[in-house]
Amino acid sequence: MNVLIVDDESFVRRSLSEMLGNANQNFSIIGSVENGLAAVQLLKEQAVDLVISDIRMPGMDGLELSKHIHECYPDTETVLLTGYQDFSYASQAIRYGVREYLVKPNSVENILEVVTSVYERLELKKQHRQVSQLREKNLREKRLSDLLYGIPLPYFEEQLIPPFHSFVVVTVNHLGDVMPQYWSEQVMYAAVINILEECFALYANVVGIQEEQEAIIMLFYPHEQSERIDEALTQEMMIKLSSILKSPFSAGVSNPHYDLGALATAYHESLQACQQLKKNSTRPVIYYSDVSMCSASPQLTEQLQVKATRRAISMMIEAMNSRLQENLSLKMIADELYMNPTYLGRLFKDDVGECFSSFLTKLRIQKAIELLNNVTFKVYEVSELVGFKDPAYFSLIFKKYMGMTPQEFQKHNK
Repeated sequence: MNVLIVDDESFVRRSLSEMLGNANQNFSIIGSVENGLAAVQLLKEQAVDLVISDIRMPGMDGLELSKHIHECYPDTETVLLTGYQDFSYASQAIRYGVREYLVKPNSVENILEVVTSVYERLELKKQHRQVSQLREKNLREKRLSDLLYGIPLPYFEEQLIPPFHSFVVVTVNHLGDVMPQYWSEQVMYAAVINILEECFALYANVVGIQEEQEAIIMLFYPHEQSERIDEALTQEMMIKLSSILKSPFSAGVSNPHYDLGALATAYHESLQACQQLKKNSTRPVIYYSDVSMCSASPQLTEQLQVKATRRAISMMIEAMNSRLQENLSLKMIADELYMNPTYLGRLFKDDVGECFSSFLTKLRIQKAIELLNNVTFKVYEVSELVGFKDPAYFSLIFKKYMGMTPQEFQKHNK
């Protein structure tokens, strides 16, 4: 935690600096200045987590400094040093986000307690922010992965996508027969994504996704500019990648596109470019615009369709498992996936082997069995938890599948 001390008394500044610097290795005193104006200048130059400031100082007092920090550096905490006569300023200080006071003179223990409290609060905020960012990153990758297979993005999640003027898709494949350094395929492509995200970050907003036997790099250009990455630069990046991982890689690059709905098309183009590389190209990078149209593979289109179907079925089953308590219907899930319910129902039956409603009922009965094994649950409670609003109907369906009523099943287990 970076701490800035502001006080017009040199003795106070020196004492606080020595005390906090020696008390905890996580406390770093990055500055000790004599008034608010000097503090404002230092805040411009360095990241500060905590400002400990006297209230009464010449030039700019502690309240004015607190207001400046509140307006310009909302993530920076402020602790005010005050005498008893200064408590009349408390209500004004609260408006500026000041939550802690130190009374001069004060004991070492009280000072450390207040500063430690601020540190713990900041650490907790940092952890929450990291968790939130990780969740957003995972959701962004999941939604973009869905878009690669033509599953539309829900409108309320559009803010997850980096702003762009245009985008391209780069698909990267490993060319060697042996994994680099005896890595697994999963670990290798994770390393590929990390390296290329760092390389391309200078030119675009980058999102990398790992798929079966490939890494997919999506480059979102925020401004109107040349969408086609300089081929020499891209080849240089692929050579760098191969050098770092000590194994050969190739990349297929799509045409530029301007609408997110074309992401599946861009992905298809990058795959076709990769196929061309595998056939006869000696270059590490090839663009879709350089691929002969006669080289398009019908097998590739079929493979993508199979993957898209599996993705949709997986999302349906995930929705059913997580929302058993709701009054789910095929139309409800189809609407969420922006798909025709009749077509989606046919896909589901062809892939799973039974219709949507039958599969959902089985999931509910399986969950009911799990809950009934806990004898503290009443049958009517279990009925509601698995989506049956009528306990009598629940008992009827349960007996049809299990050969006994929920009451008999629970009594037998007990």
